[in-house]
Amino acid sequence: MVNNKVKKYLKNSPRLYPKLQRIFYIFVLLPKYKIKKSFLIFLTPFFIKLPIKNNKIVMTNFNGKGYGCNPKYIAEELLRQKLNYDIVWVLKKELIGKAKIPKEIRIVEYESIKHLYELATARVWIDNERKYFYSPKRKKQFYIQTYHGVVALKQVEKDVEKQLPVSYVDKAKNDSKMIDLFIANSKFNSNLYRRAFWYEGEVLEVGAPRCEILIKENKNILDQVRNYFNITEGKRILLYAPTFRANSDTKVYNVDFETLIQTLEKKYCGEWIVLVRLHPDISTKADFLEYNSKILNATDYDDMNELLSASDILITDYSSSVFEFSFTKKPIFLYAPDIKEYIEERNFYFDIRSLPYPLAENNNQLQTVIEGFDKSRYLIELDTFFKKIGIFDPKGASAKIVKIINDVANQNTEFPNNIEISV
Repeated sequence: MVNNKVKKYLKNSPRLYPKLQRIFYIFVLLPKYKIKKSFLIFLTPFFIKLPIKNNKIVMTNFNGKGYGCNPKYIAEELLRQKLNYDIVWVLKKELIGKAKIPKEIRIVEYESIKHLYELATARVWIDNERKYFYSPKRKKQFYIQTYHGVVALKQVEKDVEKQLPVSYVDKAKNDSKMIDLFIANSKFNSNLYRRAFWYEGEVLEVGAPRCEILIKENKNILDQVRNYFNITEGKRILLYAPTFRANSDTKVYNVDFETLIQTLEKKYCGEWIVLVRLHPDISTKADFLEYNSKILNATDYDDMNELLSASDILITDYSSSVFEFSFTKKPIFLYAPDIKEYIEERNFYFDIRSLPYPLAENNNQLQTVIEGFDKSRYLIELDTFFKKIGIFDPKGASAKIVKIINDVANQNTEFPNNIEISV
């Protein structure tokens, strides 16, 4: 009873939660972690004396959480071009053997001795999130940060520094010092990296590799997603993919799915299936919802962009996935029952109510905006917004990044000369 009261209080105290998180980290998690980390630190001086292998690339998706996002599409472009690279993919222990990864890619366990060795001897590191586990970056190593957001909607990094744990800010600043190249998918993001990411290095403006599959319909991906979830042909898919909250609260994901499905069937006809995909930071809480034959758990599916590609409609709240799904020109609805609290806690880079995407704060409003959706108006407003933020066409983004990797691998310097950054 007492525990429930404490949990309820914490969920309603977003500013207190990060402070308690910090205390828990320092006094509970850190002592356990230090034993393992001390042993790995002992090995580091030996590893960094080993030669760097120019053809080795170590890739990580959300610090070991599956095979996906921008690193995946860069890896597959390397394989498509049949280049002579030793590609290493890092996975958390529980995902090894479950994630479907091409046989040409070597898999190592996250936070293992092998992981440390591979990092210490690789020419290139590629990540999509802040790096938490790594060997000291050496001269002649090249770190590419693809990031995982196409365009940030909610404020991030330095812009919400006061709400972030001190431990995270310290790691973020150190991470940015190591990065050699940030991948930007819009002028907005290029400016954001330099202003709010504690970053002063080079930015490659090419679009997001993972968005290439969203430019046009891909029947292979659609069939793959349908087969994975056993969705028969003819049924249409709505993806519900909300972002996380600072206190990991799930009560805000209170969509009335039964009414939602009825509304979709009335507006668009046909049978509808809802895929629920939680953010990686709260993936362990996916069981909060009761699933059935029409509401399916998609949180553990490796590749979010394959889900976007296969879906007919997206509902989210403050996730940057709205900007990715926009490449499909399909309907997007925002369901944000806690918008007032969220603005107070974190706020946005854009006036969320002026975006092209219809906004609902409760289930009745969600039903209304779906029923009244005007596609023609939506497409005009979407085009105007993309021009405003300077979105880059993602077509060929992976190939352009591979060209950079080739230049890096073929030159034996800390930051290769004659690399064309503004593509």
